[in-house]
Amino acid sequence: MPQRFIPSVRALAPFAGLGLLLALAACGETGPKWEAQDMFAAPTQEKVDDRYRAMIDFKALARDAAGKEYAAGPNATVIGAVEEAVAMCQQANAQGCKAVRVGLTWVDGLDQPSIESVISSYRDTMTAEAYQAAGQGNMGAANWLAYHYAVRGENLQEAERLSKQALQVAPDDPGSLDTYGLILYRQGRYQEAEEVFIRANKAMPTAEHIAHFADNALAMGKTEMARAAYQRALQAGAGPVLSQTIQKRLLALDLNGGAAAPAQ
Repeated sequence: MPQRFIPSVRALAPFAGLGLLLALAACGETGPKWEAQDMFAAPTQEKVDDRYRAMIDFKALARDAAGKEYAAGPNATVIGAVEEAVAMCQQANAQGCKAVRVGLTWVDGLDQPSIESVISSYRDTMTAEAYQAAGQGNMGAANWLAYHYAVRGENLQEAERLSKQALQVAPDDPGSLDTYGLILYRQGRYQEAEEVFIRANKAMPTAEHIAHFADNALAMGKTEMARAAYQRALQAGAGPVLSQTIQKRLLALDLNGGAAAPAQ
């Protein structure tokens, strides 16, 4: 099996490696009774072993009308890397941003359906490899697959089974906890998800982990806590795609007078 599944129990989680990491413990009490004000304290920075951020070796490339290229990845999903590359181009206020490479395949000049076909092919291959590795006892692969399903909101029962397998091997691994919390969130089990997200953020408060906590808080109607958590996720170095998503969430909160539909 390729070495891609070896680092950490969730070395392959999407977006886990975007930006600097924060120490949420600096916020004060972060137990199950975590209060909204805990999100307002000034964050501190903490380096984490780079192995946690080791991703699948897919990369994507975007190019603007002037010919400047924007590389993204490695990333746990090809579509995530493509979105990130295009978002990097857009954030530079460039014109004519478009994907020109997906993984190892050059797609410059292809129409959108053809590009989507390339992405689907990569994704299907990764899913098949992850299933094989998980069946051989590789819990990194099992967790990656569980997260893959959770992000897409599909096969959640199977995702929960895989996630619990990974947690049996490493019950305190922050990436595995975040995966499980995301599955609970997708299932509408918000109170359970909150407790799991708190554990994940106490151990490793990445921008992605904090944003997942914020999404869940929003779904529970805890809008001020969600707002503060989104802001902290931005401070934690959220990447281009996650940053754009968070900004949309915050804008929706402002436009709706502090209330917004649950983030999905």
